[in-house]
Amino acid sequence: MNHSSIESLFFYTFHKCASTLFSTYVLKNFNGLSHVDYANLIYSGETVKEVTFQKKGYIYGPIRLSVDPLSPVYSRLVAPLSKPEFIQDKLALFFVRDPRDILVSLYYSFGYTHGISPVSEIKEQQIELRDKIQALTLDDYVLSAANEIADNFDKLYNLNQACERSIVLRYEDLIGDFENFIRQLTTYVSLDQRVIQEIQQRSQPKQNENESAHRRSGKVGGFRDKLKNETIERLNNQLRHALATFRYEA
Repeated sequence: MNHSSIESLFFYTFHKCASTLFSTYVLKNFNGLSHVDYANLIYSGETVKEVTFQKKGYIYGPIRLSVDPLSPVYSRLVAPLSKPEFIQDKLALFFVRDPRDILVSLYYSFGYTHGISPVSEIKEQQIELRDKIQALTLDDYVLSAANEIADNFDKLYNLNQACERSIVLRYEDLIGDFENFIRQLTTYVSLDQRVIQEIQQRSQPKQNENESAHRRSGKVGGFRDKLKNETIERLNNQLRHALATFRYEA
């Protein structure tokens, strides 16, 4: 039992938003909070009898709003935590990235490199999605998936609006304005200096892209080198609200 007096915190994000860095390192190292990653437990096939939340002493997440709605991770974790009335009186961190970079990264990850869950229900969904993606070009895929991403950004926006105490963090600041990013990240909780240095080291984009790696490059604005100009124009239109709301240049 955790006897910390620090209020529990909920960390919301999307796939391909450095969420692995947060699940494997950052969330484990907040002072005075124990990390609980229900999504990973369910995905890995661990027995999770009940998904419960304590008022103090824990950090819950990542809660990826982009999880497949047919997945048990969605029904057991993401759906109940996506209700504005759930989050309104809690502490929350919301972490976003340029949706166009997310889309490009999703294509390579879910289409080619992402691991497969041992849970048969999730595994079937992953293989079906992989086959669908591999049948498409990158440009066709990002256009076909853009509306879903737009909906996920709307969901995050609405949760942030409902939450009385929350911070919106951006991946681009993690990479390009690290001091400001850490200042925002530690609004409600503290991190040791050695942890902060390790986050900076682990988050730096790769010098050379590796399309077969789980973390391909991490570059900001990489979609501009990958997509046709007309694809970017159409994406900017489909993602208009998300880009404007979270201050991304069209």
